[in-house]
Parts: sequence; structure tokens; C-alpha cells
Amino acid sequence: MSVRVDCDLLTGYLGSGKTTLLNAWLRSPLSAGTAVVVNEVGDIGIDQLVLAQVTDNVMLLESGCLCCTLSGTLRETLLDVCATARTRGTPLSRIVVETTGLAEPLPILHSLLGDKILADSIALNQVIVTVDGQQGLRQLATQPESVRQLAAAECVVITKADLAPPDDLRRLRQAVVSMNPTAVLRESVAGNAADATFTAAAGGPQRQAVHAAMAATRAEPHSHDHHAHDAHDAHGDGHAHSLFHSRVSTLGFYIDHLIPWPGLAAWWHLVSNHYGDNLLRGKGLLRMQDPVRPFVFMQTVGKVFHPPGPVDTWPDPDPRSRLVCIGVDLDPAWLEQSLAALRIDEPGFLPATLAELSSFVPTHSE
Repeated sequence: MSVRVDCDLLTGYLGSGKTTLLNAWLRSPLSAGTAVVVNEVGDIGIDQLVLAQVTDNVMLLESGCLCCTLSGTLRETLLDVCATARTRGTPLSRIVVETTGLAEPLPILHSLLGDKILADSIALNQVIVTVDGQQGLRQLATQPESVRQLAAAECVVITKADLAPPDDLRRLRQAVVSMNPTAVLRESVAGNAADATFTAAAGGPQRQAVHAAMAATRAEPHSHDHHAHDAHDAHGDGHAHSLFHSRVSTLGFYIDHLIPWPGLAAWWHLVSNHYGDNLLRGKGLLRMQDPVRPFVFMQTVGKVFHPPGPVDTWPDPDPRSRLVCIGVDLDPAWLEQSLAALRIDEPGFLPATLAELSSFVPTHSE
């Protein structure tokens, strides 16, 4: 029998730093033999393009959320990764599955642990959950998915530890330990905990607790409505969680023109003023009107706009920029109109409403 490949499940709420942690791991010499499977909802995938800057062994699952619709597709993808490695004679020691920020972990673990076809090739190593050092306290208090992700964790990585106030970080540590006392707890700044996280072997009491939770829910039907994750609610308020998820949507947009920096600032000011924390996550791969930083990766979490990071080369043949917004009660028509702000080239012009934006006449100077 061939040696089974370790599989790490990497999950965590929207914008909590999953891709940053994984990107740092892929840049480490210790990551040799690692393949990545990225799951994104919506029509436009971005995370896999960022990771592809580091390794070409990245596959995208984009047709839906793993915990809702993709258990069969995940099995096929994992088996294909193993088969391709064997055919090519390529060393393969680890597969990391990065989920969407809204994914429920237990149904995915059902697939990874309970699939007899996978069992001969794949061995679940650990469940890694990232928790945002800045936003984690609020998310654990308001977002049911983040609580269930934390409950399934064998390793919890508190990210952005350098950006969180010390008192908030202390309270977050206490909350994590209170909710999951058996998980390994690490803190990370710009992905610097990646090596320690991905080289660890998991198991023990928390794995047994996850198995017990899976066994308890195995007979319950799992909703296949997009993001209506109400079947495995341990607190008895799954109906409210399902209603919340029915209001969450993912919208993607392509932009044909170069984007001036004032335009990006204006767009973010407009959108954050309109949606506030209801815009759970925003991310973009953008072509800028900037000879020094022509390509950047942008991401936001709630009202926090993180400085865009440079991208060395454009990762695919499609030259258009793309933006993805994940949020509650998003209006596609409103967001479509907001994109006009990306043409603003006047520093300091920060429209707060679409009416203010309409007063701007773009110069099309790109």
C-alpha cells in the first residue's frame, strides 16, 4: 500500500489571514512537496492567483462552497492531485485545502475523514483555523461560522498580532482558550508562524472531540442552499444562522481600465461609508496607474482597509482587474455604479454617496 499524503484543512473567517499564512508557508524551503486546493465562492477566483505567484501546484474549486456542494468534487480533486504527482514522479508530502471564509468545517471533515475512497490516499493531519487579531472578538460575538470554525480547530493561529491593541489581544487569547482549550494556540505577524504551524503533527483530544461532533451530526440532513448552514447548529439557533446566511452574497466585477490611487481611495471610502461592517470582505487583483507598483493585491475586512501589496507579475492572460465583495445585503446595481469611483484621479475627492460620485466627470486619462 502506498504511503498516504497528509492533508491540512485551513479555514477561518473572512479576511482572517488564511492566504497570508499559506503564502508564507509556500515561500519556505520546508514546504517542498506541498500542493494547494483553494475553494472560493462566486464567479471570480483571486486567492489561487496570489498563491500561484509562489507555486504552480495550486488548484481552484470555484463552483460553490465546499461544505454545501463540493464534497464529490473535493474527492476527485484530491485524488487527481495524488495521481498526477505519481505519474510525474513529483514528490508530494502534503496537501493544504484552503476553504472559503464562510465554510462550515464539520461537513468538510466528513468528506476528508469519512470517505472510504480517499482513505487509501489521504490522511487528515490537522485542522488549522486563523482568527483575526483585530476583528476576532467582534466576529466571535456576531458571526456563528467563526465560532464553529474555532470549535473544530486543532491549531488556532491569531493573525495580525502586531496590529491588535494589547488588551484586545489578551481578551482574544482568553476567548480562544475558553472556547477550545485543547487546540494549539499560535500568534502570527505577516505569516511568520507558518513554518511552526504547517510542520506540526496534530491529533489528540481535539481530534477526538471533532470526531464525536461529526458522529453526533452524521444522521442529520445538511442544507444544500448556498450558505444556508443551519443543519449542524450546536446552540439550537440554526434558523437565525440560516437567515443570516441567506443575506450573505458574493459579487465579482471586472475593470477594464487602469486604476489611479485616488480612485481606489475614493471607491473604498464610498463603499465603506455605505455598507460599514456589512461588507464582510473585499479583495481585488488590480492594475494600477502606477509605473512603480503596476499590479497590486488589495483586501479589506469590515471597515479595515489593508495596504495593498505589490504583485510581481500579472498572473493570467486576462488583463482586466477584478474585485470581489462578500457581504450582507449587498446590492449588485449599487456596487456596479460605485465602480465609477475607480476612475477618480483627483486626490482628496472622497464621495460618501452615489449622488456625490455622480458629480465627478472622469478624464479617462489612463
